[in-house]
Order: sequence, then C-alpha cells, then structure tokens
Amino acid sequence: MKKGALIAFLTAVVFAVVLWQLPRTAFENAPEVVSEEGNPLDEKVDEAVAIIQNGEGAPMQAIGMLLEVLREDPNHEKALLWLGNFSMMSGQWDKAVDRFHQLSQLHPDNELYTLNKAQALIQVGDTAAALSSANNYLNTYPEANRVKEFAEGL
Repeated sequence: MKKGALIAFLTAVVFAVVLWQLPRTAFENAPEVVSEEGNPLDEKVDEAVAIIQNGEGAPMQAIGMLLEVLREDPNHEKALLWLGNFSMMSGQWDKAVDRFHQLSQLHPDNELYTLNKAQALIQVGDTAAALSSANNYLNTYPEANRVKEFAEGL
C-alpha cells in the first residue's frame, strides 16, 4: 500500500473512532436553537445529532446529513452549530473557525459563537485574530463576562 493511501486510511479510521467516542448527551453549553415545528431541515439536524450522540449509526452518515442541510440552507443555524461543535471535538479547528465565524456573522449578539470562534482560532495558532474577535465583541457587548475572561487570559 502506498504511504499516502495508508496515511489517508489511518486518518479516516482515527476520525471514525473519535466520532464514535463522542458524548451521547447534549452539549452543556450549546444554546437551544428554537425552530419552527415540523421544519424538515431542523428534523434532519435533530436526527443527525441523535445518530452521533446515541452511537446508533454511522457518524459520517450523520455528518453528511448535516452537510445536506447546509446545501439546502447555507445559513441554517442548528446545522452550523453542530458541525462547529463536532469539528472542535474532532480537532478540525479550521472547520470550526469557519462554522463559528459564519454563526457569529449571522448572530453577532451570541456570545457563545464568538467565544467558540476565538477558542478555535487559538487552536489554529492565530492568537491575534482570537484576541481581535474577542475585543470586537466586547466593544459592542462590554458585559460579556466569558469573552472578557477569555481575552484577559490571552
């Protein structure tokens, strides 16, 4: 087997194991995203998250379902939130930055989205961008204690 193919295979196996080991309970800090009853995209997101959390299906199939939701609605909040959370959990920090950046643009008042974006930026080695993101948020929302603590810790 070629070295590149072996590395790709091992990476896929490690990623699958990481997803398999994901917690099977709701995220403690994940905001409750209120949605319309019977919205098929929300139902698809809920189904995908349940697959991952319950460990009752293929995690990559669930991620595919979330990506399908974004193909239909590129700004779907719940899909972006969960893809961002799963990206953080699996160490895919660049993807987490992208997801939480998009969420913080769509919902600039959401402290958690800004905080997660800044934390992911730290993980990709961009401390300056993380501090800038936190400070920009604090300029508008000076009472955001979690972001303030984060910025002071940098």
